[in-house]
Amino acid sequence: MQTERQRRYRERIREKGKTEILLTLPVETVEILDRLRAAQGVSCRGDVVASLIRQAMEAGNELKIA
Repeated sequence: MQTERQRRYRERIREKGKTEILLTLPVETVEILDRLRAAQGVSCRGDVVASLIRQAMEAGNELKIA
């Protein structure tokens, strides 16, 4: 069950136009994300993932959804 604290947190991030997801990734992938996070000077791995998606889309590698 969602606690009041969790509900308020999710409400705050929704107000910023964001949402939270949970990913299960290989340790090596997380280590790469951490190195990219440090190099980019961002505060969280989610910012790195969003940046990588934007870069792929700008490069014309848009995701193909069937």
